[in-house]
Amino acid sequence: MLSIVYTSVARVRPSDGDLATLLMNSRANNRRLGLSGYLMHKEGRFVQVLEGPADVVQARYDVIAADPRHSDVTVLLREPIDERRFADWSMGYRPTTDEQAEAIPGYADVSGAALDEARSRPGLEPQVRALLDWFREPTRARA
Repeated sequence: MLSIVYTSVARVRPSDGDLATLLMNSRANNRRLGLSGYLMHKEGRFVQVLEGPADVVQARYDVIAADPRHSDVTVLLREPIDERRFADWSMGYRPTTDEQAEAIPGYADVSGAALDEARSRPGLEPQVRALLDWFREPTRARA
């Protein structure tokens, strides 16, 4: 199995309705393809986790990376996994406010201006893993 964590920027900032449609379609596609994951959104920026069979994850990522609605698509973490981090989630989602983001370990390092700066330096993986661990805790909202 493979896990890819990537970030992207929407060319046009999505409305709440756009995000709802995106989630509905993603969840249906992911169930059909045997994928799981998580999507975070803040001010037109996305951080997404895709996990599942390696060939399916790579193919789905390639579709997303080629989607003209995205720009600045960057892989933060690509790693083989023995078990899924988000096994029960076809696509979890949580909108994030500035106040919430400050409390999430690793989030400031993988979103917004901090991400732009972080891309130029190695060693972002620990922050990405801390972020994933925070979101997969059983006490967090699941979708």
